Amino acid sequence: MLALKIEYLTGVCVATRHNDPSRSTAEWPPHPDRLYSAMVAAAAEPKSGEDVEANAHISEAKRSALEWLAKQGAPHVAVSDARRRTAPDVHMPSNPHEDEVWQKAKKGKPRVPQKAFDLKSLLPVHRKKGGLPIPAVVPDEPVAYFVWPSSEPQGHLRVLRGICERVTYLGRSRSLVRLSLVENPPPATHEPDPLGQVQLRVPGPDRLRYLIEKYKRDGGKPEPCPPQRYRTVDGEPRTQQTPQSVFDASRVWLFKPQRGDPAMPPASTVNITRTFRAALMRCVEETGYSVPDMVHGHGKHPHCAYVALPFVHPWQRHADGTIKGLGVLVPRNPAEGALEALAAGLMRLQDNGLGIPDVGTWHLEEVPADDPPMLTLEVRVWTDPSRVWTTVTPMVFGHFPKEKNGGEGKVVLDSLRMIGIDPDSVLEIGVGRHSPLHGAPPSWCFKPQRHHGTKGQAPRHVRHVSVRFDRPVRGPIVLGCMRYFGLGLMRPMEE
Repeated sequence: MLALKIEYLTGVCVATRHNDPSRSTAEWPPHPDRLYSAMVAAAAEPKSGEDVEANAHISEAKRSALEWLAKQGAPHVAVSDARRRTAPDVHMPSNPHEDEVWQKAKKGKPRVPQKAFDLKSLLPVHRKKGGLPIPAVVPDEPVAYFVWPSSEPQGHLRVLRGICERVTYLGRSRSLVRLSLVENPPPATHEPDPLGQVQLRVPGPDRLRYLIEKYKRDGGKPEPCPPQRYRTVDGEPRTQQTPQSVFDASRVWLFKPQRGDPAMPPASTVNITRTFRAALMRCVEETGYSVPDMVHGHGKHPHCAYVALPFVHPWQRHADGTIKGLGVLVPRNPAEGALEALAAGLMRLQDNGLGIPDVGTWHLEEVPADDPPMLTLEVRVWTDPSRVWTTVTPMVFGHFPKEKNGGEGKVVLDSLRMIGIDPDSVLEIGVGRHSPLHGAPPSWCFKPQRHHGTKGQAPRHVRHVSVRFDRPVRGPIVLGCMRYFGLGLMRPMEE
């Protein structure tokens, strides 16, 4: 096993996402390609007193070790949660462009200065200032681990340790780090998975050669490596202590409509989720797979739930409840074939678009788990452990609650048991027509239809529910008989 430990000496990671044109979004967790590039730079850095031109030279031993490292594939990553550092932009004088100084070149003639060019305009004091964002995150624990479980460095261990000792920063130069080799890393929080929702750049076998040739050619910024998909996982101690539902918090696929697609109110949740499920089944068949039970939902075993994600918030009063995206909640321990069919269908659905009857078409885009465009589309908003949970869309009771059988509370406890949460951990249950979340409509706005052939029966019992547990419980949580179509979706609340 090979394990590298990154310690952020200032407690802050200052690094910009490679695919953010505004350069205002921080990168976390650090990508393996960033670490590899820093190690290459450290290996090529000349010692004190050496010629700067020696920067392009890497000794044969270091080259061999770095080539070996690049061939080990995607590492496992262990990091803590991190929060974005809030700080105002720093306003700096803009850099001059050559077109400000020189006229356009004419064929066969040298370039000449602009007629109105003033040398003073190049001085910083005379230049306009522009906002320079410095994106950064503050991790709960300022360390990160990269682990290759099945790799044995053998003769490269001493060389790799020497390279690590020369790495001084990762990301921007103010992001000071100490890099070292360790023997007992913690459990991984991100593992390579072709069906994962997190994308990290991983160096390929020829990455070292490309970096050296790029430096010798023009010394410019190298192109980033293509990303590989990762899946977020929980460490063993946390998983054993934190109860969770039958839905896997690390396999939540979220999708958002493109700008200009029709807006949908939260009361249309069932309409859009039924359409979403039907379109997904058609797309699975188009890709050549048979629709697995996990997708179509027939059978007694847990299967996927299709949810709509409205803009609601505990205290932001401008939350209007409009649906900002759709989600697929995958049960834990799915069959590999069913997971592949689901992923293939979701990819086809993004190409085809989601046609909503009498509304229009949503052109869906997958939301990267590590770069959500808004808080509503962050997976952690729906999965973070909490002792208090409340419904975003009201719960549909499977039968009318009777006081002699325990009333509404008994139905809620039974629903918790159905999704794998121990009812004995419940301390308090609140049932009503309104949700404490801003933007969540009252329960009477939702009128779920019964199955065909049940005309004349009483309407379903629909209520908002809040539950307090005696310990933190991990989501996602959806309750009631319409949970597989997004009604009864819950959100964790701060106490």
